[in-house]
Amino acid sequence: MKRNLSCDVAVVGGGSAGIAAAIGAHDAGAKVLLLERNPYFGGQATHSQVHAYCGFCTNGDDWKQVVKGVGQRVLDKLHSMGRFDSFTYSPTGNLYVPQDPEYTKLALDELVEESGVDYLLCCQVIQADTEGGRIRRLTCADDAGLFTVEAEVYVDASGEANLSAMAGAPVEFHCDQSGCLVFRMGNVRHGMDYSPARIKAAVEQAIADGMTGFSASYGTVCRAQDTDDYTVNIISMQIPGLDAATQTKYEMEGRRQVHLYAEAFRRYLPGFENAYLIYSGPRMGYRESRRIAGEYQLCREDVKTSRKYPDTGIARGGWGAELHLGSEDVVFGEERGAKYFDIPLPCLRPKGMKNLWCGGRIISADLIAASSIRVMATGFATGQAAGVAAALSTGRGDYDTAAIRAELERQGALI
Repeated sequence: MKRNLSCDVAVVGGGSAGIAAAIGAHDAGAKVLLLERNPYFGGQATHSQVHAYCGFCTNGDDWKQVVKGVGQRVLDKLHSMGRFDSFTYSPTGNLYVPQDPEYTKLALDELVEESGVDYLLCCQVIQADTEGGRIRRLTCADDAGLFTVEAEVYVDASGEANLSAMAGAPVEFHCDQSGCLVFRMGNVRHGMDYSPARIKAAVEQAIADGMTGFSASYGTVCRAQDTDDYTVNIISMQIPGLDAATQTKYEMEGRRQVHLYAEAFRRYLPGFENAYLIYSGPRMGYRESRRIAGEYQLCREDVKTSRKYPDTGIARGGWGAELHLGSEDVVFGEERGAKYFDIPLPCLRPKGMKNLWCGGRIISADLIAASSIRVMATGFATGQAAGVAAALSTGRGDYDTAAIRAELERQGALI
């Protein structure tokens, strides 16, 4: 039997940006369908084991919260489960929210179930039919076969700009920033020196003693809440494509390196002597791949000067530029600090598309700006804005920026 689904707004991708887009669109009055290819929501928080929500706050001693709205509802849900009380300082001095993927999966399930949004897990968009800059319908696949989705407006929150690329929107592929396969180790001693400098010294000692095949020596180790487990973020590989052959190669290499680093830590990082590997990923975490070419490209100067857009700003960015460039140490630019910048609405709109909005790390940005806005809390903010814009715009491409900003404020977002 042929399956045809219809809605006002279809959101592709159920990570931070997608969940926020779906809830934002629903709360603005739209009938929404949220599509996610994994068997759970959360994106890289749950599928790539990124252990922290970064970007809820500016950094420094005089920090301020810059993301609320749907993002705050996620924090409130985690708080109700005993998984969030306050923001935490990372080993690099930034403020973040530790998260455990299993609790986050449940929190997001409950949030989406309570929201009034329609949703489907375990399905993937495989084709977008476009005419005259308008997406007409999506063809999706699940284990039962194919089905179509027709909407007035669409949101791409896929993380890789998959919908934008399928629809013929202008996109650019970048791999300057490396991907990482995060892994978790148990039975680690507390109270030891797990600073990036100490980790680097351990890897360098392993190399000096003849171990080979490491992709980087800079990394971070963070304790998982209320456990003897630590998550390790150190593997660093620039992934030059999104095709299956390329991803297969780098996923397998990532798993090889997980075991290599685990053994090196047991030998050379005090506190890990009796540690064991629990799991990795499951998927490589991507810091960048495709980004749209939008009506405006957020740039380094926007971040560096904490530029404000009083008429078009729809989200705030509080995370400084953070570049992971292959095997080199992480580069924190002069853009770090306690101030925030505005993200203007045209960054969320691909050139030439009439009924497509984008949220998350795929929005239009140059390398430096992208290294800031890619973090997941900022994804909640841009995703919610994309959802509200989709709900309040028309399939012909018309939209009212002031109305979108007013609705975001009504929903508790910070703009």
